[in-house]
Amino acid sequence: MKDLIIKALDDALILLEKRIPQTKKEIKYVNIDDVTPLELIQFMKDNNIPDDADFDGKPNDYDSFDEVCLSFSVDIPTTEKDKLKFCRSAFTSIAWKFVYDLLIKNGYKRVGYNSALLKPFEWTSAYEMYINNDYDMLVEYYSLPFVKE
Repeated sequence: MKDLIIKALDDALILLEKRIPQTKKEIKYVNIDDVTPLELIQFMKDNNIPDDADFDGKPNDYDSFDEVCLSFSVDIPTTEKDKLKFCRSAFTSIAWKFVYDLLIKNGYKRVGYNSALLKPFEWTSAYEMYINNDYDMLVEYYSLPFVKE
């Protein structure tokens, strides 16, 4: 079982790495308090504001806004922190599919189990266990819902 789980997780990691977003959306706000309606088109051209910008208010800390703006989204590179957050959240479902398919194909069947048995895994994730090469713990984790037929 251990070799199958490691193989499945190796394959899951390959897919995960292909799916890591390289950019994310960030909303830009440009104040238009001093812009008259007739000046708006030229103002947008002069400031490289896209045609699909929206009228908006720049949010403040009081669940309101302070100034009238045009808002639009731009793509910015994802940070390492963003990528790690994505990996931690996405790996579990990707890994589950790979582990499920490989174990079922190799004579295991899915069974019900008491979710209280997941208590030792509360502090971690499949991604953390895999990255830290904690394969014995991964086997323990995946052996809860799978047994050899």
